[in-house]
Amino acid sequence: MNDDFKNIFKVASVYAGTILGAGFASGQEIKQFFVIYGYQSIYGIILSGILFALIGTVVLNKIYCYRIHSYHQYITPLIGQKLERMVEWVVCLFMLSSYCVMVAGSGAIFHEEFSWRVEMGILAMSMLCLIVFLNDIKGVVTVNSILTPIMLIGIAFLGGYILIFKDTAVMSLINVARQATYNWLSSSLIYVSYNTLTLIVIMTALLPLLTRRRVAVLGGLFGGISLGLIAFILWAVMLMFYSDIFSYEIPFLYIVMKKGKVMELIYIFILFCAMFTTAVANGYGFLNRVVQWTGMNKTVCTIIFCALAIPLAQLGFSNLVKNLYTLFGYLGMFMVIIILLDGIKELLEPTYKLNIMI
Repeated sequence: MNDDFKNIFKVASVYAGTILGAGFASGQEIKQFFVIYGYQSIYGIILSGILFALIGTVVLNKIYCYRIHSYHQYITPLIGQKLERMVEWVVCLFMLSSYCVMVAGSGAIFHEEFSWRVEMGILAMSMLCLIVFLNDIKGVVTVNSILTPIMLIGIAFLGGYILIFKDTAVMSLINVARQATYNWLSSSLIYVSYNTLTLIVIMTALLPLLTRRRVAVLGGLFGGISLGLIAFILWAVMLMFYSDIFSYEIPFLYIVMKKGKVMELIYIFILFCAMFTTAVANGYGFLNRVVQWTGMNKTVCTIIFCALAIPLAQLGFSNLVKNLYTLFGYLGMFMVIIILLDGIKELLEPTYKLNIMI
């Protein structure tokens, strides 16, 4: 049981850490996909939390039941080999884009918080990711097991503190001419969809941790629930200060800055960790696909990848979130529907092809 708990914790940490990145923890995603719709966007937040928990549960459950250890093994039976190849290209492009978004976010932190050159933050993040990549999946799991709980607790503390000791009881919403999507429902679906694109690539690498079915189910469930709770806290805080943070690339930072330098530094550390864990997850997934395609030495491929991604990261944080994430969200919606329909059937199935210990 003790080993089960440890594995559940690790699986949930990797799942949450993969999604809890720069766009999420900074408030940029929550602002663009939810807060712009006012109070009614609470329904979108709730729906997103439910979907995250459900998707994590069904994906990990199937990976355990059929001992799936690669992206191909999971996707090909669902959509066929020809369509799988096209989807894989989309997934790899998204992982590369997401990695660059996280690295770009680190540059934004250094620039907005310390008035340093953007390149310094980008270089620092790239070097840290390089170290983790060279330690393979063990490095990914270790980083997430340590940093994800710190991020979840830290954001919950900061958000709760701001809500309890708020400076104003007045919330001012403004009309936004350019919106990411048309309503909270489509925003919620797109938000979950683009985050789900890379999920299978990362989750299949966790098969050695899925020693029992309960580890798979509870790991996905707890990871999804924690994401939903943190999203709700960020949403509530930014809804209160929306008119003030509309133009900021890191909106939650602007709010925290009002609470003093100590709170500000705590949040900067949390945000950098969030960017780091997601950059690691997406970069690792992309690297694995490239190595399998090309047969290159993994160390050489890792160094080249980290170096070439640096120029891409300088395109700008908020622009990448708004344009790329919405595009990939629409592309990923198809995959979410297929995964859920298949996964729920497998989750409810009383017997399996394999002898499974509950």
